Amino acid sequence: MRKYYAAAFTLGALIAGAAMTTGATFAQSTAPAAETPAAEAPPPAAQAPAPTAETPAPAPAAEAPPPAANTPAAMTGAEPAKPPKAAVAKPRKKTAPKVVIQVTNQRAVPLTELDATPAGGAEAKQIVANLAPGKKTSVTLAHGKSCVFDLHGAFDDGSSTDMTSVDLCKDNKVNLVD
Repeated sequence: MRKYYAAAFTLGALIAGAAMTTGATFAQSTAPAAETPAAEAPPPAAQAPAPTAETPAPAPAAEAPPPAANTPAAMTGAEPAKPPKAAVAKPRKKTAPKVVIQVTNQRAVPLTELDATPAGGAEAKQIVANLAPGKKTSVTLAHGKSCVFDLHGAFDDGSSTDMTSVDLCKDNKVNLVD
């Protein structure tokens, strides 16, 4: 039984050696075989042992199918499969710096709206809505190079408050008082 396994192993090694020498690929492979120049490839006789009565003589390398004959692309007539592209790291989006502000309504009436406008800017952004008396909330506010804002608050009783040129990075607490 050992002679059978030895013969089968030898035959498999010979076929693999012949395939590597001729550049043939197996049907299971998806990438084309790297071609080796004939001058660099060792002769097949140097790799294979001499045939004996138990082992059949190896098939000559010239009888091996041409390199492209065993590839899946050649069998189906399709284009050879391309290797997958390497993942490219996406550049991170630049985000504006942010500051967390704590707004406290210490008035006896509810705050209906608190708007923040970059100092000297024209476009106000609502940062707080409907804050009950005695309550507080935290708000994250994105800012540009400057952290100076003009704040405008409107209350339920129709009154309002304005604070100009407030540096919210230095003082991130806004206390609304009577």
